[in-house]
Amino acid sequence: MNMKCLQLSTIILPVIIALMVYFLYTPLPPDLKQKWAIQKQFAMTKIGSVIICMAEHLDYGSYINISRAVFDTVASGALNQENVTMTDAMFGKVPVTIFRPRTANDLSPALLYFHGGGWVFASTAVLAGGIADIAEWLNVVVVSVDYRLAPENPFPAPFDDCVTASVHLLHNGHRLGIDVNHIGVTGDSVGGNLAAAVALRLSEDTTLPKLKCQILIYPVLQAFDTKLTSYMENSYESLHRESIGKAYLWYLGRDVLKTSEQAILSNNHLTPALKKSVYYKSLVHQNLLPMKYRRKDTPDETDKINMTFAKSLETLLINPYIFPLMAKDLSKMPPSLIITSEYDILRDEGFMFAERLRQCGVKVQHNNMNAVHGFFFRPPRETFRYDSMLDTLNIMAKYFKQQLK
Repeated sequence: MNMKCLQLSTIILPVIIALMVYFLYTPLPPDLKQKWAIQKQFAMTKIGSVIICMAEHLDYGSYINISRAVFDTVASGALNQENVTMTDAMFGKVPVTIFRPRTANDLSPALLYFHGGGWVFASTAVLAGGIADIAEWLNVVVVSVDYRLAPENPFPAPFDDCVTASVHLLHNGHRLGIDVNHIGVTGDSVGGNLAAAVALRLSEDTTLPKLKCQILIYPVLQAFDTKLTSYMENSYESLHRESIGKAYLWYLGRDVLKTSEQAILSNNHLTPALKKSVYYKSLVHQNLLPMKYRRKDTPDETDKINMTFAKSLETLLINPYIFPLMAKDLSKMPPSLIITSEYDILRDEGFMFAERLRQCGVKVQHNNMNAVHGFFFRPPRETFRYDSMLDTLNIMAKYFKQQLK
């Protein structure tokens, strides 16, 4: 009996150790700051992913719905900042939440905020801590937009909601104690994508007050080249290559199939015409990047292109309201603050966008943080903030103050 127990333990113990290593340790860059805090976050993400997959396997619901439920349960709650009030409202048919510092002016500047979450997850309630931080640090009103989510509502629904809310605020802000001549847009990840898309759309409307600025925090800006150096080197728990491949498909209203994901992640979702077009040669080009980030080799494009799939994406991939980096003319965009993360899949397209804005004559400030994707995430009950989040809040406060002069 003892011998059997000993034999069993020699099998079980390594398995337990391997599982602990898998959950508790992720190899991270040596110069990344606050690695232990990031390790903890990644461990929680891994455990959550296993729970979600098990629940889906046991028929408790779809992966998306279970993930949303877990998100809401773990992250939402009462806001822990006494200096900021939250008020729900409707801008037309679009729900918004207005964050107002008690110290804000009666006629306050404002930022429209669009949350991240892959166009599929999260909400104002889940991300209220970080949104309230923006309101408090900058001492401005922040209007957070709860746009419709994919895949139930793919493009253009989320974009349309964000435009509708923005136009409503620019027309009616004075009724809410907001100075409509001092409004900017901001967002993180796909929220940064939506902020840039809204800024591009509003720049074409001469009947509205001009936006003072756009502040984009590690924004999604293209799905044209998924073999950028940052895509190949920075796939972490906070944003995997596979995760962003799924997000693109959900937002574009396409079924998430393994073959489709593989096509996107191997750059075989582009038709031969697109690969030879001005988009590839100019708008998403290695020359827009600092030398150290440029791809060393030509990306492998030996896989057979699924022409039916590629053709179905052709107009979507170059639509600037879906992917703002694809806009041929950015000259009417407002002054821009771009925040990127050094160890983030999205780093290189952020650099590209900043450079393209400069080339179009737009005033740009670009700060690249020592961080991974998602450092700006802070639920309402949480008090911990990454140093990179605090640094970004201070950068945003100084920048927005300058734009109001």
